Amino acid sequence: FKILLLDAPQSVWKWFDGTLPSPALAILASYTKTLYDVRVLDLNVDKTPWQSLKNCLSDFAPDLIAIPCTHTCHVNEVRAALLMIRKFSPKTLVCGGGVHFKVFHKDYLEEGLVDFIATGEGELTFSELTRSLCSFKNRAAAGNAVDISKKYAELKAIDGLAFICDGVVHVTKTRAHIHNLDKIPFPSYEMFPMRHYKIPIYGGNETFGITFGRGCANRCCFCSESFGWDYTLRRNSPEYAVRHIELLRDNYARTTFIFADTDFLLNREWVEEFIDIIKQKKVKIKFHIQTACTTIIRNESLVPKLKEIGLFEIMLGTESPFQNVLNKLKSFHLNQKTMIEAMQIVKKYDVLLMAMMFWGTEYDSAETLREGLKFFDKYADITCPNVLTPYPGTPLYEEMKEKGKIYVEDMAVYDQSHVIAPAGGMSYAQTRFTYEMGLLRHYNLNPFYYMGLFSKNRFLRINYWHFTKL
Repeated sequence: FKILLLDAPQSVWKWFDGTLPSPALAILASYTKTLYDVRVLDLNVDKTPWQSLKNCLSDFAPDLIAIPCTHTCHVNEVRAALLMIRKFSPKTLVCGGGVHFKVFHKDYLEEGLVDFIATGEGELTFSELTRSLCSFKNRAAAGNAVDISKKYAELKAIDGLAFICDGVVHVTKTRAHIHNLDKIPFPSYEMFPMRHYKIPIYGGNETFGITFGRGCANRCCFCSESFGWDYTLRRNSPEYAVRHIELLRDNYARTTFIFADTDFLLNREWVEEFIDIIKQKKVKIKFHIQTACTTIIRNESLVPKLKEIGLFEIMLGTESPFQNVLNKLKSFHLNQKTMIEAMQIVKKYDVLLMAMMFWGTEYDSAETLREGLKFFDKYADITCPNVLTPYPGTPLYEEMKEKGKIYVEDMAVYDQSHVIAPAGGMSYAQTRFTYEMGLLRHYNLNPFYYMGLFSKNRFLRINYWHFTKL
C-alpha cells in the first residue's frame, strides 16, 4: 500500500521569509513509514514543482495521498495540486487535513477534489483510515468482494473523518485530543530534503522553527490557531522538547530556533524545568519566543534566565495601543499601560522586541495607523504592521461575513499583508490607499528606519535588510 505525503508549493508569507517541512506530514510519516510504502514530496523546495508532482503520480502511483492546508493563503496552490492529482491519477484516494479543510470540508468533498478529510487532530484518524483502505485493497486483491455497506460502516467508525456516503457528506464523531503529546513520535525529518529548508531572516540554514505544544486557550477573535485546536492548549514535557532540539542540532546542525508556541511563558514551572535541562545538558542554542504582555509581566524573572541559555528575541502580542481596538480583538483584558510595562521588561534585559500590530478594525483610521506605528517604534526593535485578516472559522470571519464586510474573496491574499475589508468609515479603496501609503511613509520615507540596516545586532540587521527588501 503506497502513501504519498504531499505538501503543495506555497507562496512565501511576506513577514516570514522561510521554508520548513510540514509538521503534520513529518509526524504522519512517523506513524506510517514502517507499515507502508511511504514517500514524501515537498513541492515548496522543488525547482519544478508541478513537473515533479506529475512524475511522482506516474512513477510512484500512490494508493493514498495526504495533503495539508493549514495556511489560508495557500489555498490556490493546494487546489492546483488536487486538480493535477484528479487529472493524472484519478484512481488515487486523497485525504485533506488542516484548518482550511476543516472549515470547508463540505465544499471540497462535494466538488470531488478529495475523498476524505481529517476534521480534527489527524494522526490517529489518518492511521485508522490507512489501515482500513489497505485492508479493502488486500481483500479485493485476494478476490474477496468488499461489501459497500460494510465498507461505509467501517469508515463511519473512524472518529474525526468526513467523506461522501450515499451522495451525502458524512462527518463522524469528533476525534478526542491526544492529551499526552509525548506519546507522539518525533517528526521523521530524515524523509524530507532538510538541506533545503532555511529561514533567511534569522540566519539561514542553521535556523529552524518548532513548537512544543498545540493550540491556545485564549479566544482572540482573529486567531485561527486557537480555533483550529478547539481553544485548548496541550504541551510536550520539557524533556521531550529538549530531545527534539537535540535531534535537530545533532542530525541537521540546527542551532537557532523559532519557538512558535503562542505563549511560551504561560506555564512558569514548565519553563523553569526547560531551562534546567538545557543547562544540565549544556545545549548551546539561540532562540526566539512568543508570549503575551500579561504573561511576561507575571513571569519577568524568567527573562534573564532564558537569555542566559540563548534567548535573543521576544515577540509580543501587542496588537494596538487603542483600547477599543484591543477590546474588539482580545479575549482577555489588555490595556496600553500593561503593554508598555511588558515592552519595557523585554528591553530592560537587552532582548530584541518584535511587536505585533493589527490595523483595520471598524475603530481604525489613517490616524490610528500613523499613531500606532509611532507608538510601537518607541519601544520595539521591529514592528510588524499586520492588516486585520478574517481567517475562515474564526469569530472575526463569521462576524464580518454576516455584516457583508469581506470585500476580497480570493483567500490567496489572506496573509495579514493585504487589505481584505474596509476599516472605520472608509471605503475599501480608501482603506487600501491608507494602509499602503501609511507603510510607505513610515518605513520607506523614514530616514531613522534605515539605521537598523547597520545595527551591531546580527539578528536585527538581517531583519531590517529583509523588511527593506519587502
